[in-house]
Amino acid sequence: MPSGNEALNPMTEMAQKSSDQEPNAKIRQSGGFEVNMGAEALEFRHITAGLTSKTSGDLTAEPKRPAGLHGPATGPGLLSNHVVTSMYTAWSFAPKFLVKSFSRVANCYFLMICVLQTFPSVSITHGKPTTVVPLMFILTIAAMKEINEDLARHRADDEENNTMTRVLGSDGKYSSEPIPKKWSDVKVGDIVEVRNREPIPADIVLLETSHPEGQCQIMTANLDGETNLKTMVAHKDMVSDSCDKSVMGGYGGEIVCELPNNRLLNFEGTYTRPDGEKVSLGPKNVLLRGVVLRQTEWARGIVAYTGKETKIQMNAAEPPNKVSSVMKLSNDLTKLMFVVDICFCLMAACVNASILGTENAKNSCYLWGNCDYIVAMDPDAANNKIPDSTDSLLIFFTHILIFTNFIPISLLVTIDMVKLGQARMLEFDLDMYHEIKDHSGEIAEIPLSVKRSDLNEELGQVRHIFSDKTGTLTCNIMDFRKCSINGNSYGLGTTAIGLSFLKRNNKPIPAVPPKPADEPDTPNVNFIDPAFSKIMKDPSHPEYKFCCEFFLSLALNHDVLPEENKTGEVVYSASSPDEAALVYAAKHFGFFFKGTENGGKMVIGKKSPDGSEEDVTYEVLNFLEFNSDRKRSSVILKEPGTGKIFLFCKGADNVMKKRMTARQRPDDLMKKTEAHLNQYVDDGLRTLLVGKTYVENSFYETWKKKFAAAENSLQDRDAKRMEVMDLIEKDFQLMGVTAIEDKLQDGVGDALTNFRGANIKVWMLTGDKVDTAINIGYSCSLLDTGMTLLRACGEDNEMDLDHDKVPTEPAIMKKIDELLAVAREGDNEKALVVDTAALSAIMLYSKEMELNEVCKLCKSVICARVTPRQKASIVDMVRYADPNVVTLSIGDGANDVPMIQTAHIGVGIHGLEGRQAVNNSDYAIGQFRFLRKLLLVHGRWNYRRTCKVCLYMFYKNVCYVVPQFLFGLYCMMSGQPIYHDFIYQMYNTMYTATPIVIYGIMDRDVDKNTALKNPWLYFDGQANTFMSRSIFFKWVAEGIVHASVCFFVPVALYQYGIFDGQGYNLDLFTGIGTFTNMLAVIVASGRLYCETGYFNYPHLYIARGGCASVFFEGMVSFTGSGCTWQLISFGLWWAMLKMISDFGTKGIMGTYFFEVGGTFPTLAHDYGLYMVMIWGMAFVVLWSFCLILGQDLFGTQLRANIAMRMKREEEKLQRVEGGGVNVDGMLGDDNNI
Repeated sequence: MPSGNEALNPMTEMAQKSSDQEPNAKIRQSGGFEVNMGAEALEFRHITAGLTSKTSGDLTAEPKRPAGLHGPATGPGLLSNHVVTSMYTAWSFAPKFLVKSFSRVANCYFLMICVLQTFPSVSITHGKPTTVVPLMFILTIAAMKEINEDLARHRADDEENNTMTRVLGSDGKYSSEPIPKKWSDVKVGDIVEVRNREPIPADIVLLETSHPEGQCQIMTANLDGETNLKTMVAHKDMVSDSCDKSVMGGYGGEIVCELPNNRLLNFEGTYTRPDGEKVSLGPKNVLLRGVVLRQTEWARGIVAYTGKETKIQMNAAEPPNKVSSVMKLSNDLTKLMFVVDICFCLMAACVNASILGTENAKNSCYLWGNCDYIVAMDPDAANNKIPDSTDSLLIFFTHILIFTNFIPISLLVTIDMVKLGQARMLEFDLDMYHEIKDHSGEIAEIPLSVKRSDLNEELGQVRHIFSDKTGTLTCNIMDFRKCSINGNSYGLGTTAIGLSFLKRNNKPIPAVPPKPADEPDTPNVNFIDPAFSKIMKDPSHPEYKFCCEFFLSLALNHDVLPEENKTGEVVYSASSPDEAALVYAAKHFGFFFKGTENGGKMVIGKKSPDGSEEDVTYEVLNFLEFNSDRKRSSVILKEPGTGKIFLFCKGADNVMKKRMTARQRPDDLMKKTEAHLNQYVDDGLRTLLVGKTYVENSFYETWKKKFAAAENSLQDRDAKRMEVMDLIEKDFQLMGVTAIEDKLQDGVGDALTNFRGANIKVWMLTGDKVDTAINIGYSCSLLDTGMTLLRACGEDNEMDLDHDKVPTEPAIMKKIDELLAVAREGDNEKALVVDTAALSAIMLYSKEMELNEVCKLCKSVICARVTPRQKASIVDMVRYADPNVVTLSIGDGANDVPMIQTAHIGVGIHGLEGRQAVNNSDYAIGQFRFLRKLLLVHGRWNYRRTCKVCLYMFYKNVCYVVPQFLFGLYCMMSGQPIYHDFIYQMYNTMYTATPIVIYGIMDRDVDKNTALKNPWLYFDGQANTFMSRSIFFKWVAEGIVHASVCFFVPVALYQYGIFDGQGYNLDLFTGIGTFTNMLAVIVASGRLYCETGYFNYPHLYIARGGCASVFFEGMVSFTGSGCTWQLISFGLWWAMLKMISDFGTKGIMGTYFFEVGGTFPTLAHDYGLYMVMIWGMAFVVLWSFCLILGQDLFGTQLRANIAMRMKREEEKLQRVEGGGVNVDGMLGDDNNI
């Protein structure tokens, strides 16, 4: 049981969220479907047990409903249980994949290029669509990825659909012996039998089980990730001896229930037995598809929902689409480059038109092939048409083909490969490996898991972290530490949070006596108090009776299940670790919950002070469950012997106090208890108030009828139940307070301190009381004593509240103005604390922007008493108020899922509250401390790598395409290409493909220790240091400069052409084009090398950090992302040149490569080729030195270089005494971001 507003069952909030509507809405959710307010009749599902034909007709009549709060679109009802989650079939793959692939603008662009290449009038490839080859290569890789992923879905579907179950009644026939049947053949209305350790094939309504009381235990790990067992029960009146056994074996009846919806923990319906008796059905009477039957021999039920209409399938929605800010910018830049491409083509067409319009061009007969000497040799040449300005439209499309590579065809596939490699590097990091014990005591191995690699670079730009507390900052392993009973506090010592509080307030730290030798060792109990031990051993002590009654209430008021683990030890399985800790505490002090018996009776083993033990049975009349709206749970019992009816209740203090009348809560007792409660809050303990009341038999009988009527209601059942519960949960006698410790995880303080140093604002969102949250904030270093604490809390009584205890609009505005004024004063850091009342007012009156202004001035923010739905609202508020920041949410429970999915990045923690958070996250880790390295090291590395990959992909294509434009100036922009098309296409797909992928996966500018020691390095991503529109244009400008070098150097060296051994002048492709191509490969590869900061040697790792000597060291690097891959790329260029030279002299390939046929020997022996090569390498060396001297591309001092200089200076200082490093002087103005 959690304290304050924390949810006992994390799934409850999510299940109920779907039914929440505005109070004044004309349409309201009921049972998961929409109904008109005031309507007398609703649409329901009608199921006749065992009669498939009748049920099928009723399903056909169900209304169609579009997708909405109830889940995906449904109706009419589905009879089949066949499930398909795969996307493709053998017949649908081709059309679906092509539609998906060509929904990408880049693929459509290159398809257009292929089409244009087939028109001879504009083609530069003799009508051959050569771009098809690289396009098909890219589509093939994408198709293999899609096929691989979908095959896994097909295998999972086949395995599930072919799983066998047992059917007793179907199609009007009943068999006393269960008949095996595939899951896919099960239909709505079938009567099925499931046996121990078998999964449930569909959503079924329980008829009966092997347990005399109709109980069965299930494990819901496949549904919500929780491995603890839960108890479900068949209604005691479902099967009666009065039922006609000839009708489906006594099971024949009709179910009327809600239409299919996605509310996992809600079900409303009635069952009409064959004898006409009606039975109400609720969520405890339903077994959902996917859960596993445990510790029960068999269970029988009627199938209510099948296939896609089962709860688990209705909740299997696609995760929200998330795109990183870098990729959004990259997509925008791609569109921009398309515009640049069009502009170049228009310029070429205009230049061509202006030249062709001149008399000089018209009289240049040698250009058009109609000179007299040519006509003399070929009379048909006289008919050659002289182009005019109207042909410039064709020139425009020709240049579209020539400038194809302005947009990198391999950009998307390269980034996908890079991110896949980055994801594998993340998962291989042993520093983020964790081990945890599960409920059965076995060790579970938990490495980091990447579920969405598309966001790798987004990890390097986070500004806000929204963190749950329980299980995220804390271990979620509860220990019973203290309690207050009848105004007396018991339990010595303090917690880590309490120690921090005492030190902060200069208070003495109390000594803790050793644990008594005769004290038993009980799981989840860390209670030391010799005085209390004496009380429990002395029945004559005046406090003995109160203490026994207190722990008896803990042993009875719960929904815990006892089970044996593999070692034979009895352990408690609970929906919340708080609940299990309280039951363990009751066992520790002599009240051992052993289980339940027939008739809903609970067996408690009472241990006497003399060591004897007796079993006492309590008849449970009703259990009123906990949820996040009620914030309490109660059990109504009949006292053994006397038959009196009494009620135990425990819950949050703000709820319980209102339910204790002044007559039944003496002021002195309440004051003492509140003092103890505040003391426990200072220790950071999770507290619950415990109360008791006796109920008159006559009142209970009246109440019982009202409660039964509410449970049988098919409209607003939950609201009616809660209203009736309120009638009996009142006039409590205060018994005491429980105090449970949830220890902080290791490394949380260091991580939060680093995040503050990295300019990351951390929000702690918790359901605890304000003071508890503040104390936890201090203990985990979220707050420190030098901070100014700003408070906006409704419980401070500083703001006027309305009747709902929410601050009024003038009050909240006045408070925000006061906070802004204080936040702007002084230079010390600020922290903000707000509670649920203030947040409710801020959202009610749309003051999110004003609150965000306060938050911008604070280093940390604590939100206390918040509900799970408010967590997601807070994240959404920050995203709306500041759209340019990147947010990250981290949590471990199902109640954190909305928050995780709302943020830009969602991180799930493997905890004790199931796997819902992990399953719905983008990244999953074992503990919060791993988030430090994930962001500050891998996040920053991946941000830098991805930015450089995007920029380099555009740069190298500009460097390669611009020579085509420059060459056009020499040939009237006639559309003559400078490169052979095959070599042209290989530039992106082969020559320069591998080095950038290796770079994007492996490169780093600082090592991990430097990144962790200097969290201010993280400013790079927040300030967009590595990629912005201005940086992009600088790279493009650099590409144009380098392209000019690549073109004009060969032109200057070979202005008269290249001659072979027979004195013939080689054509453009093998002359200027080949040399320009080679120089572009050298320069582009060398430019990437200039960006490389990490060179991997067999036994030595060096980061460049501005050191010029490493440039030459890298030239002889044998492995890693240094120049090795660039050298391999250059070797590929030579190999491809020789290959096409050989192809051009023989066979059918000679018709395509005839221009360069047999030219390789000539080129290989031409000294000018090597001069061009040497000149290109010299240019790379020169440019590298320019970059080193400039620190960055255009003079901005890189923080990484500062950090590396600091590291080298610190290494020097280690060898001498004294000295220091002037960090502020090195940072300069870059520290002020």
